[in-house]
Amino acid sequence: MTSGHSTNRQLGAALKRAAQRAGEQTPVVRGADWRLATVTAVSGGGLVEVDGVLEVRRLASYAAPAVGQVIVISQSSSGNWLALGPLAT
Repeated sequence: MTSGHSTNRQLGAALKRAAQRAGEQTPVVRGADWRLATVTAVSGGGLVEVDGVLEVRRLASYAAPAVGQVIVISQSSSGNWLALGPLAT
């Protein structure tokens, strides 16, 4: 083996790791996703703020949002978020 082959293998491995990290953070690559979040503010127009940073549109069935609720939010593969509502207590 020459040092060129070793360098090519190392470069290939580094590119693979970088692509995997980028894919993990990109909704279009990883697909739809959901998670739990805590409501930090209730905005007008059908929106809630969760975890202090993300503003999410809520479903019509999520009619009574309240600060402190733990809710399910879902993200589409295009990156849009929906607040599905609180968990059962």
